[in-house]
Amino acid sequence: MNIFRNTIPDAPPPDIIAWAEANLKVDRHAFDSARSPQAIEPIRAMADAETRSETYVAPVQSGKSTAGEVVVAFWAAFCYGLIQINLQDEGKARERWADRFEPLFLAMGGLLKWAGGQFDLTNLQAKLINCIVRCQGVFDPNALNSDTVPCQLNDECHLWKPGFMSMASDRQTRIWNSKQFNISNASRAGDQLHLAYLAGTMQAWENQCPECGQWHVMHFRYDKAKPEAGGLRWDAAARLADGRVDYSSLATTVHYQFPCGHIVKDTPQDRRKLAGRYGAPQNEGAHTSRKSHTAEAVSFHEIPWIILIQEWHAATRALKSGDSEPMFRFVTRRECHFFDENSLPYSGQTIYNLGLKKNRQPMPGAAYRCATADWQQGYKAKGELIHYWLHIEDITADCDSRIIFEGRVDGDAELLAELDAHDVPRVNVWIDCSKNTKAILQLCWKEGMNAVNLQMSRAGSFLWPDKTRKFYSTGKPIWRELNTPPVHPPIRRRVNGEMIEEPHPLEPLVVSLNKAGMLANHFFIRNMQANVTAQNKEATPDDYIRVEIPADVSEDFKKQNESWQYLPSHRPKNKEDGLEGFKQRSRVDHLLMCRAFMDFLKNWLLHPDQDISLLGARLAELGIKPANTTEEKTE
Repeated sequence: MNIFRNTIPDAPPPDIIAWAEANLKVDRHAFDSARSPQAIEPIRAMADAETRSETYVAPVQSGKSTAGEVVVAFWAAFCYGLIQINLQDEGKARERWADRFEPLFLAMGGLLKWAGGQFDLTNLQAKLINCIVRCQGVFDPNALNSDTVPCQLNDECHLWKPGFMSMASDRQTRIWNSKQFNISNASRAGDQLHLAYLAGTMQAWENQCPECGQWHVMHFRYDKAKPEAGGLRWDAAARLADGRVDYSSLATTVHYQFPCGHIVKDTPQDRRKLAGRYGAPQNEGAHTSRKSHTAEAVSFHEIPWIILIQEWHAATRALKSGDSEPMFRFVTRRECHFFDENSLPYSGQTIYNLGLKKNRQPMPGAAYRCATADWQQGYKAKGELIHYWLHIEDITADCDSRIIFEGRVDGDAELLAELDAHDVPRVNVWIDCSKNTKAILQLCWKEGMNAVNLQMSRAGSFLWPDKTRKFYSTGKPIWRELNTPPVHPPIRRRVNGEMIEEPHPLEPLVVSLNKAGMLANHFFIRNMQANVTAQNKEATPDDYIRVEIPADVSEDFKKQNESWQYLPSHRPKNKEDGLEGFKQRSRVDHLLMCRAFMDFLKNWLLHPDQDISLLGARLAELGIKPANTTEEKTE
């Protein structure tokens, strides 16, 4: 029996981290867990008695490779059987073996039980009495099709071909105490790495606020509409004379703002002091043997925040030019989020170009600030990218309004940035989803905004519960259209002894609009001043609904504002000629449509002091009969 005694590994130490810090030189330096505390729990999971699979999703330059090397060294010293190191291809395997693993094993000395042969340590393989360590690329399916593998390190899984992670897992099916360590950046939503992460405990790294003591998941993007989420902040106005960002000046303003408002500066001392831990599992149904952990780059104190900001700026600039690859790299390699093309760009902080912002004074006594937007695919022949036409107005309780902003914004990122710059509540934002419907509804659902959908019928109207017919529907919750969970819990109340469930008042909606009725409502409000003053030369602004259009509106606004004409006798010969009663003078009508959407909101929004719409209350006060298509009573 003595000849087999050395094949049995020594009993493992109680703590892999303490063992590694006392014995290992990783990348030719003594291992120091304090440099990347986020890796400690995933490393320990690969040495405990319970965990079989750990998926660790972390940013570049965060010590992921070091974590894998510590785990492999521990397995080599204390485990039995084949240890597999799997990388995306043979070239990467040879590079990593020569640069990292071979020096690691040589430096371990007596910690390992070498087989004693001439070729114990060869290219891509180490032979020990208790185990064999083999490094390989997985581009060849045969690399994962034969051996039974008790211990497996799968590195840079985001670069693996589809199906290869499953093939790697199949090598461990018959081993009750197998270990699989998947380490990688994030990848695309729904791929094999994402599914592996979702199958685990899904635990995110948290930091404790030094001020209030609350634990918080640090993330890069700060959303002005959601200050309770915290995020990284800086002075976006730090620019040189030619408009380029002055990063030397910007660097002095960079700070992280916790939800309570406490600020942490970008200094090694302040950032090292932040206590950290992994939060509770987000996947409560995960088996205890399957764990997964993740953390954003902003929480790693050795990654300077100014570098993240520079990369973010480069990604957003590329996105405006139609190149989404830099944004993909930032989202997956720095934010460690699984990338979804349909969610481009992700909500959160977007740098706002002050040179493009139109600052107009708020309207005194405004009850609402609202925004309407029209999505456009853009014409390739004209060099246009996907964009929106955006219109923002202040509206008073008397239904008067003032244009605050109008113009074109490129993509979701600039749209959200413009809304934030003008402090438009998300619940007061309405976007036309007649085109690109699913993507627009997803954006609205995610951001808490609303959608309108145009119906083209001339005579169409919508029956309301009070038996009135209106040019707009009662609206449907967007979550039902997308078959997703509601954003807010529904309201339950008892009516006539029966419990009913209603959508939460802040739940994002999609409302159908009859286009002819919408245009009739728009021109009714638009022409009110002219009609009233024509009948009464002594009329004052108190006698009609005012729409203030600043003198500095864009040329686009001026042209598009005349794209439709109210002409009761008009009978269109074709679709391009307009609708019955309304003649289309130009196909470029986006800002006028946004104005018409805004006038619909004057029917939709309630008066602050009355249970009636803004327009209804104002017309009743003025003694003016509403347009026929605004509201009709049905017997």
